Amino acid sequence: MKSKSKKIIVSFMVFVILLGNFNLESKAEVIGKRTWKGFVYTGFPETPEEEKEDCCLTILNYTGNKKELTIPTEIKGMKVVNVSSLSKAKNLKTLHIPNGVEVRYAIGDAPKLKKITVRKDNPEYSVKNNMLLNKKGTVLLGCPGGYTTLKVPNSVKRIDCECCYKMKIKKIEYGKNLKKIGDTAFYKCNHLKEVTIDKNVQSIGRRTFAECANLKKVVLKKNVKKIGEGAFYNCNNLKEIYIYNKNCKIYINSYYASRVIPDGTTIYGKKGSTAEQYAKKYKLKFVEIK
Repeated sequence: MKSKSKKIIVSFMVFVILLGNFNLESKAEVIGKRTWKGFVYTGFPETPEEEKEDCCLTILNYTGNKKELTIPTEIKGMKVVNVSSLSKAKNLKTLHIPNGVEVRYAIGDAPKLKKITVRKDNPEYSVKNNMLLNKKGTVLLGCPGGYTTLKVPNSVKRIDCECCYKMKIKKIEYGKNLKKIGDTAFYKCNHLKEVTIDKNVQSIGRRTFAECANLKKVVLKKNVKKIGEGAFYNCNNLKEIYIYNKNCKIYINSYYASRVIPDGTTIYGKKGSTAEQYAKKYKLKFVEIK
């Protein structure tokens, strides 16, 4: 009986310790959220002075009223490595991006942002036409949230994943060297109504235009060789899709199945094409393009 009692007591003590650790972790998350000069950030401000250089911070948002802003490289002696959102920067029009800070997804959140700059010696980024590119200028990484027309620079060969995620893009102007549009690049861009993929683009990635609620018409020129899994998943207002490449590969998988192109969409394509085969398989209306 005594051994059983000891086991019960030990088990209870372990439970209390674990519960205490859980509460400490929960408090640490709350303690780690601070505001400094309009920047809301998270990290570990309670870190001892001698360890501050090892602490990295993420800026969660900016709630200030500035129209022009420089992202800080450190706050209270702690290094800033990432900006996750700028959705509350209601007046922000110009943003200066320092070296060593990840901002690519945040700039699309800023509703009025139109101008971005980086230093010439930035090892990760470059800027053309106020678009955020990789250092070589060959990959489009982000677009400021104040634009409704995406103007892809001629140096760009690929639009990167999630580049314009949930943005208010209404129109896309392609650069002459663009070859590929990456996964989820225009995911939930609900202001897109019509998309014509430029003749030089060869592939559309996985879920590239998924959940674009108001997309009604898509035209894919003859150079498009691949449509990725779920590229138009849940585009429930899509009425017409034109596929000019007779051998265009339309990917499917067990999860998306027929939802690569939604039910109710009319497919226009060449006779005997993969587009016609797809339409027959999923019982979609097919119209031959002469």
